[in-house]
This record gives sequence, C-alpha cells and structure tokens, in this order.
Amino acid sequence: MAAPKVAVVGAGVIGLSTALCITETCPSCSVTVLADQFSPSTTSDVAAGMLIPHTYPDTPIHVQKQWFKETFTYLFAISNSPEASEAGIHLVSGWQVFKNTPREELPFWSDVVLGFRPMSEAELQKFPQHRFGQAFTTLKCDCPPYLLWLEKRLKATGVQMHTRKVADLWDLHSEYNVVVNCAGIGAHQLAGDEKLFPVRGQVLKSLTHERIFHLIPCQISFFMSPW
Repeated sequence: MAAPKVAVVGAGVIGLSTALCITETCPSCSVTVLADQFSPSTTSDVAAGMLIPHTYPDTPIHVQKQWFKETFTYLFAISNSPEASEAGIHLVSGWQVFKNTPREELPFWSDVVLGFRPMSEAELQKFPQHRFGQAFTTLKCDCPPYLLWLEKRLKATGVQMHTRKVADLWDLHSEYNVVVNCAGIGAHQLAGDEKLFPVRGQVLKSLTHERIFHLIPCQISFFMSPW
C-alpha cells in the first residue's frame, strides 16, 4: 500500500508545526508543505510569540486548558533542551495589568504557567492607572528562529517544501489523499471564510541584552523584547 500523501497548506508557525506533528505521529505519511511565502515573509515572522491564552466563548474551558497545557509542556521541554537557543524558546517573567478588576481574577491557565500570583500593592503603584495585576512566568517563542528550526527538522525527516500559491483547496485533491488548511489569514480567500480578518498588533524591540519585563494592559497588548 502506498504511503498516504498529505499536503499542508501554509508555512507559518501553525503550518510547520502541523506538518511536524503529522510526520511524528504518522511516519509512513508522505508530507508536503505548500505555501506562496516561507520565512522570513510570513505573518508568523512578526508575531510576538508570548504564550498567554485568550478565552474563546464557543469552546469549553476544559478543552482550552488542555490545549494550552499540551502546548506549554511541549515548548517547555524545548526550552530545557540543548536546542533552546537555536529554536528561540525561553522563559520570561512579567506582569499583566488591568484598569479594572477582571471578572475572573484567577484565569483557567494560572496553574499551567509558573509562579502565578496577584501583583502586590507596591508593584501596582508603578502603574497608577491600573487597579489589578497578575505576575507570572511563561514561555516566549522568538518566531523567526523557531520557524527556521521547524523547517530544519522537517527537512531532516524528508518533508518536501514547495513554493506554490494554492488558489483552491480542491485543486489538490487529485495529488494528495489529505489536505490540511493552515493558511491563516489566507483562508479568508482560500476557504471563503468571510468572518476571518486581521487585527492590528504592535511589538516594540528595545536595544538591550538584559532580560526585561513584558507588560500586557487589558485593552492593548504591549510587548517589549530584547533586540
């Protein structure tokens, strides 16, 4: 029996991670990544990469927690491995501050990250416009090196990577047994998902080699990373 042929459409962090997961779970599969852009020209290349989940109202909390826990465990293992530097995965500590006390002072992910606690009054005094805050240690994924690390691992396992603009997923059905859509924002046009739209984010890089804190106000995410 011929090996199942799998196409993963998209070469951002989701596409490459999905391709690696399929390869590791089903080594007999022949996996190909198809994308019109690879790193450094993907949306993932400019992502802040902070591992802090948001709550999705249509997904049960226990499911969201399981997803986050599995992701944290996987990346935490990389951060403790000899490949941590090359992969761009490391621990980072910081604060999350709010102008108003959130409905849930103890988020569902509080026992997954490290050292979660409410901020002290002395710490909050540094942010006079904010009334509540949380301190914790989580993981940061520097996406450009992480994408290259994923590509390296995929190529080592024999995964093919082709620069190809896919206009219609059905165009692939005669070539592949399975097609996985990881096109990200490209799915708006590729899959006709009219509800999908980009949101604006900002990442500021500071010229320092010292470890700094990451501040995340409730209305606007504000990240600072060493250059």
